[in-house]
Amino acid sequence: MEESSESDTQNGEVFEGPEKKLEVYLGTTTSGQNLRHFGQAAWAELLADAACTILSKKSNSECDAYLLSESSLFVFEYRIVLKTCGTTTLLLVLPKLARMADSIGSSVELLQYGHLRYKFPEQQIYPHASFEQERSYLKDCQLGEMFHRVLAPGKGCSWYMLSAEKALAQSSLAVVSPLDSPKEGYDILEIAMEGLSLEKCALFSRQQCNSAASPGGTGVPERDLAAVMTEASGLGDLLPGVLIDDWAFEPCGYSMNGLRGGFYYTVHVTPEPAFSYASFETNDPRYRDPSYVNKIVSIFAPTLVAATLTTRRIGCELPAYSLPSFDCTGVEVQELGRSASVCSLNFSRTGQDAMVVQEKVVRAEKSSIDLIKANFACSVTESGVTAGHGGGRDTVATSVGSL
Repeated sequence: MEESSESDTQNGEVFEGPEKKLEVYLGTTTSGQNLRHFGQAAWAELLADAACTILSKKSNSECDAYLLSESSLFVFEYRIVLKTCGTTTLLLVLPKLARMADSIGSSVELLQYGHLRYKFPEQQIYPHASFEQERSYLKDCQLGEMFHRVLAPGKGCSWYMLSAEKALAQSSLAVVSPLDSPKEGYDILEIAMEGLSLEKCALFSRQQCNSAASPGGTGVPERDLAAVMTEASGLGDLLPGVLIDDWAFEPCGYSMNGLRGGFYYTVHVTPEPAFSYASFETNDPRYRDPSYVNKIVSIFAPTLVAATLTTRRIGCELPAYSLPSFDCTGVEVQELGRSASVCSLNFSRTGQDAMVVQEKVVRAEKSSIDLIKANFACSVTESGVTAGHGGGRDTVATSVGSL
């Protein structure tokens, strides 16, 4: 798939879909307080440092799930998972998070940070302008011994990982997950996908979903459109029994959080064909089964797939996935400090299929601006646009119609 031109990038006519992801574990406390004692206002204040806002919140007995203008936040008693996309400044939340931990008599025991290689790295700002800058900033936070890994370097889908781990001798707290007995739900599966088929991109276009939206609905267009996208794409069938919180962005884009007991699920879609991207993430171990991974990939029909599993133990592995019409281009397992590992598998669509997709994308890039605006409803109202994953920018999206 062709990269957008440098001039387009400089003009802001692109969006960085791949998310930055931060996972932080605190030590347990004797005070009876934990991270869920902080209300939405406290998390909104923290998220301001990452340049994103809270759109919605869903909770169950195990977790508070916040749907954000740029991705998602999941808050457990002694653990958070925070994902932000675009040019957000995720690592800048760390000083405030450390103070929040201190206020309940706890501290950071383990931090894991990672992201797929940026497609438009020149757009990132401090402290994310480079992997070296991210490493330097995390080191300055002094949260523990530092470790870093780059999986599949130079192969197109490199995965960058940083870790900060408090030495056991320094900790006076009970670690949430002892190294020899990680709890179910502590391992995280991430599937990052690029080059979505034009037909799949269209499922997340406002024009198509506007025509299919129920006349009743919730009265909130972003929710009503998102409900159509969730069902039409097959995501609803993929997640039976899951409490879903979804949102359709202006001018385009889709985000979804889900909860089921102690398991969380999150999906984010940037549907512009020139730089399309989708991600699926969960701590539910059954979704590592090859049948589920095949379903997830088929929902988006990408040309590139990067699947990673991050664990709270030394040594991890994913099944030997066999994705129809894909070649496995890399398998790698790395230790990440003394108490974690990461496994990465990369796939690319086989030659002929990939050529067909690329030809359609090139045709889409040459579509008229009128068609672009019609298909993605990219007009900006006088009051502005709603910030969001794949949204929050007044760029012109690429048409997927008339192909």
